[in-house]
Amino acid sequence: MKKVKIKKIISFLHEISHFNRYLILSISFLFLFFFYISIPTFYNFESLQKQLATKIQEKYKFNVSLSDKISYRILPSPFFEITDNNLYLEEKDKSTEFGKIKKIKIFISARSLYKQEKIKIKKILFQDSVFDLNEDSWKFFENYFRTQISEKKIIIKKSKIFIKKNLDYGALAIFTINNLETFYDYKKNQNVLNAVGTMFNTPFNIKWKNDLDIFGNLDFIVKFNEINVAIKHNLKKKILKNNFQYEGNQTLNFIGSEIKANYKLINKLLSFESEDSKINNKPISLHGTINFKPFFFDIHVDMKNADLFKLFKPKFLINDLINSNIYLHNNFNGKLSININKLTRNKIFDFAKFNINFKNGKLIFDKTELSSKKFGTMQLYESQLIELDKKNVLKTKAIINIDDQKNFYQRFQISKNLRKPLDKIYLEIEKDLNSESLKIFKFNVSSQGKNYSDENIEIYLKNINYDLNINNIYDLNKFFKEIFKEIS
Repeated sequence: MKKVKIKKIISFLHEISHFNRYLILSISFLFLFFFYISIPTFYNFESLQKQLATKIQEKYKFNVSLSDKISYRILPSPFFEITDNNLYLEEKDKSTEFGKIKKIKIFISARSLYKQEKIKIKKILFQDSVFDLNEDSWKFFENYFRTQISEKKIIIKKSKIFIKKNLDYGALAIFTINNLETFYDYKKNQNVLNAVGTMFNTPFNIKWKNDLDIFGNLDFIVKFNEINVAIKHNLKKKILKNNFQYEGNQTLNFIGSEIKANYKLINKLLSFESEDSKINNKPISLHGTINFKPFFFDIHVDMKNADLFKLFKPKFLINDLINSNIYLHNNFNGKLSININKLTRNKIFDFAKFNINFKNGKLIFDKTELSSKKFGTMQLYESQLIELDKKNVLKTKAIINIDDQKNFYQRFQISKNLRKPLDKIYLEIEKDLNSESLKIFKFNVSSQGKNYSDENIEIYLKNINYDLNINNIYDLNKFFKEIFKEIS
């Protein structure tokens, strides 16, 4: 009887097509697979909480206080999701809170699911987190990346980093992290960190690596795509008595230009000097310092020659920096001076010196000078870059000191019957840095401390809506002629 039943079963199996056999087999394997990867749902989550925290500390050297809000997911690969966690850094028997992690996703190997104690971590992901990077945590990560880190990735998404002096001090800067990955590259013996985010209102992309074969050797690239800037660094660390000194070189690329510089970093102070640098194939030299505590830069630039109008045109570095609104950040402070020894394509001024001050979210151009060898200089004061109707507008007062009246009148082709003794002209100007638009609200002429009446000039400026449509030097000459007609 049993033999008959077996024969019937065998006969039935022979009658099933090959396709159906594979289909049944596949469904069976799929069922077994899903059953296998579902095993963690039967874990003891109370003990799992402690096990995961211990494994993270052993593998990543972080002390994580995991909550009991643990859930298990199987797609896209098996992982535990834990909400409302805290991250601590431990160094020299001192534990400091470094971050609050809204979500931690701990991805585990599918090969080790059969037993809770045997699970292996593949990578961890911190999401919707807030980190406080201060002096203590900076020292921790300096030591952390000095030695080999885990080959298993740490990923951070949709998070923020607050740069602080200490935990009780307000944020000096805030970085937004869209995506960050760090891991150890076994083949190259390097610690690697890649990040995409935003700093000072400007998107950035960082690629960083620490070569463990050479003590203290760092390479990293920072790209700011919106302002067309790429910065490459090579940094070497030296031990000098009780301090560390960093020496390296940097290459800054933007719009077909390249600035190379050598620098030193000692105790939060960076000093640098350029070599073999050029902007639009024209030689340039620069030097300066950057203090990181508190943040302040003092940079001096010397250019052999430059087109004044190109400096503020779209796709040029200064224009990109202004339009990115990076200067609006209260902690982006410093001084930038630019000496241009020869102004090209300019029929009024021969050389210039720009003094640009970044101060508590303001951009100030006071003491900027444009000079003519023939008639004198123009200096800006009470100047500030403001946002007006979503445009970056330089609002300033200016004084033109006239050393040679004859050359001044000849330059602007003022007829002799309109000429008057003068040594100073006072102006109030608004200049849109992204267009040809120029507005003059005040034009006052004086000689030896005596002001000519400007009543008729004010009427004239009002009639033209204070707007100068100047496309060339002839339009400017025409404007000056009309002004001097109104002087009484």
